[in-house]
Amino acid sequence: MQVFLSYREDEKGKEYASALREELAILGINAIMASRSIRPGAVWAQTILEHLEASSALLCIASRGYTESPWCQQEIGWAIGHGIPVLWMCYDSKEHSVGFLMDKQELDVPDPSSQAETAREIGTWLAAQEKTREEARATFIRALADSSTYRQTRDIVYALATLDSLTDDEWQQIDEAAATNRQVREAHFYSDRNNGMSGIPVTDWLRRQLNKSANNTWPRRLPVSILKTRGGGRAPRRDPR
Repeated sequence: MQVFLSYREDEKGKEYASALREELAILGINAIMASRSIRPGAVWAQTILEHLEASSALLCIASRGYTESPWCQQEIGWAIGHGIPVLWMCYDSKEHSVGFLMDKQELDVPDPSSQAETAREIGTWLAAQEKTREEARATFIRALADSSTYRQTRDIVYALATLDSLTDDEWQQIDEAAATNRQVREAHFYSDRNNGMSGIPVTDWLRRQLNKSANNTWPRRLPVSILKTRGGGRAPRRDPR
């Protein structure tokens, strides 16, 4: 799944876009940064249009001065004109959506240094949009099968937990991922019960979340202990005994 990052070509804009691009890759999402995707000698405007046409959504990284960038405004206009979902992400309190995006809910980014949380919110948004819902869920499940860390597994499962349900075929793919990938099979969510940490396999946690009543708060959130823990390397080797 490909999305287009619309950002101001300055130090902060590039910094935010680059960090977000890395976090979205964890979910299996290919986030395009035009400045990094244009080959030497290529026509800048034509290449941007090609990337926009190949993208399923446009993400506006609204850092200071974003609304003053004519390039950013043209990217938004093109996306709206072609019916591509657009999400405005407010990285600066003075930057708010304008024009046809004014009636759309913004994604507030209070802490730009925590791009992992922003990426999860984007995953939730993509899974909720009619035009990207099916592609997003297929992308998340493929990424789960290829997960290489506990953290990646948890982030992907969090995105899957925002769906209304999963099909039998999708559950089969998830079970196969757990059977063949120990980064999925051995990943757990933890909660503090009576001052003691209690773990639950991520696949079991996902089933519980999707089986909950539709009256629950939406979107669902990971346990606080998980959101605060940004570690999660490869699974430790266990004693064969």
